[in-house]
Amino acid sequence: MRRTRTAATAGLMTLLVACGGQDPAPPPASWLAEPLGAVITSDLVAGPESMPPRVENPYAEEPDALVQGRQLFLSFNCAGCHGAAGGGGIGPPLADDDWIYGGTDANIYASIIQGRPYGMPAFGPMMSGEAVWKLAAYVKSLRQDVETGVSRRE
Repeated sequence: MRRTRTAATAGLMTLLVACGGQDPAPPPASWLAEPLGAVITSDLVAGPESMPPRVENPYAEEPDALVQGRQLFLSFNCAGCHGAAGGGGIGPPLADDDWIYGGTDANIYASIIQGRPYGMPAFGPMMSGEAVWKLAAYVKSLRQDVETGVSRRE
């Protein structure tokens, strides 16, 4: 019994000396450390009822961002699934108001970064931040008024 306790103490001491007696460094921040915390996926809220912060696209009103977003849309082959004008194909259409995972800026951003089941790949490992916001601005601009067929682009 004494021998087991002595061996365990020696092992612990060796481990502490080898690690410098300090806690290991925390893991580095991942690409998910984006403003996805405010994406509403359920009406359930922990604690007292409060409104989560609204996440707005910083590039929503910039024409240059839409041009760059379109370039990203084409270069990442989003058109291969969603159609060149967002009308759909293998993937769901982006030119209507029926969005499964929500059509807010934050929801579109989250869909691009995290991907979605049944085919939408996660682009988070390939792009983040500014590029995703510009792509999201372009994707949101593809919505059309269902009755008139007129694009909602300003």
